[in-house]
Amino acid sequence: MGRTRTATLAAIGAGALLAVGLAAGQSSAATPTGGAATATATPALTAALRFASDEERMARDLYAAIADRYDDALPFGRITTSEQRHLDAVSGLLDRYGVADPAEGSTAGRYADPAVQQLYDTWWAQARRSLDDADDVGVALEQRDIADLERTVAADLPSDVDAVLGRLVRGSRMHLRAFTAAADGQTVGGMMTGPGSIDGTAGRGRGGLMTGRGGRGAGTSRTAGCPTLDAG
Repeated sequence: MGRTRTATLAAIGAGALLAVGLAAGQSSAATPTGGAATATATPALTAALRFASDEERMARDLYAAIADRYDDALPFGRITTSEQRHLDAVSGLLDRYGVADPAEGSTAGRYADPAVQQLYDTWWAQARRSLDDADDVGVALEQRDIADLERTVAADLPSDVDAVLGRLVRGSRMHLRAFTAAADGQTVGGMMTGPGSIDGTAGRGRGGLMTGRGGRGAGTSRTAGCPTLDAG
């Protein structure tokens, strides 16, 4: 669409942690019940689940901070809610396998994994520059999340973990479409918010206003709603 993206980020190798050693062997598949641990995770699976938890929490925290900074601009506010569901799903796996939650004792914006912390710090600094930059952050974050999750799913995971992470991939692809649409100036729910909007505001906002750069995409509809995790 003739835009220059500013969301470039040097490759960080933390995603490789998700797959390292997973093929070396896994515990028996856990039953789909909550509560006490029903299976024992290998060290590799423990590392993968803790990283996934940090990454999903980072996405939730970052989108919440962006929504707060830009008056609940779409699609950030709604996708924050969806990211909480993603985090809840991973937290269920932590409980099921008896893995310590890396968020224990942490606050928003602080993460156990150094690479996740670097991602948050870099993207939050970028998102604070403008809402356009924040849209680019949303695109970059979802691309990174999808790549990390797919790398993990491709490894030798227990079937229940594979199923949950596969649903997260599908949800993240929907998030990516929403952020890409916002970055490309397409409409949110058939309405537009953004630079050049009819009310003269510079911010993209909640319902009834334009979303997009320079008012592009006035005739295009898109949904800013967020996916729930599929059943099964």
